[in-house]
Amino acid sequence: MLAGVALLGVACGILPWDPEGTSHRVAANHVIRVGLSENPPWVIRTQGEPRGVEVQLVRDFAAQLHAQPQWFWGSEQQHMPALEHFQLDLVVGGLESSSPWKKSVGFTRPYFEERTIVGVPASSGEPQSLEGVRVTFRPDSAAGFYLQKKHAELVRAADLAQASGAVAAEDWRIEKLGLRQTRYKLFEGKHVIAVPPGENGWLKELETFLFPRSSQVKEMLKREAE
Repeated sequence: MLAGVALLGVACGILPWDPEGTSHRVAANHVIRVGLSENPPWVIRTQGEPRGVEVQLVRDFAAQLHAQPQWFWGSEQQHMPALEHFQLDLVVGGLESSSPWKKSVGFTRPYFEERTIVGVPASSGEPQSLEGVRVTFRPDSAAGFYLQKKHAELVRAADLAQASGAVAAEDWRIEKLGLRQTRYKLFEGKHVIAVPPGENGWLKELETFLFPRSSQVKEMLKREAE
């Protein structure tokens, strides 16, 4: 009777399942094929084994499934078509829910949210506006676009620890730098991991793993960030 209910649930789309059998194949082969796109501190390329927050999350997920990750380096433009055609099982690289790839592959629900904000030294007062204020940000950040709209004086620096005065960065990085957060929020990012399209059972397994660990991600980012 229970088996009949389960089959009915799958047939009616009530229970998540994998039309292409991703979960079953991973369980049988003990391998997760993972596309890596370099994007520190989420995915960090080294001379040896990859590092990064999402690399570690994938390792832990694989261990829970008694599987091993098999890494494939490349760009999102290379990985996403492979994922769409079930040649990969996951793609990681600091992806955000706003990515245009969400139309062709599956995304987890956002498992971590970060805000890019302006921080100031604890001894400084919060500026009344950002107009004319020198604000330092990383060259790889989109913060400059938003700061320009607020007429701030833009300063680019790879090492924000050497900056003096106001800094625009992710909220967790502002904390790591020991700066005080201000009310100036520039934009936010909602982070996801990509899976093959329609593999809802596999997606469910990944989300069940990810969400209890969401609170750990901020500290992982602080450890991995330069």
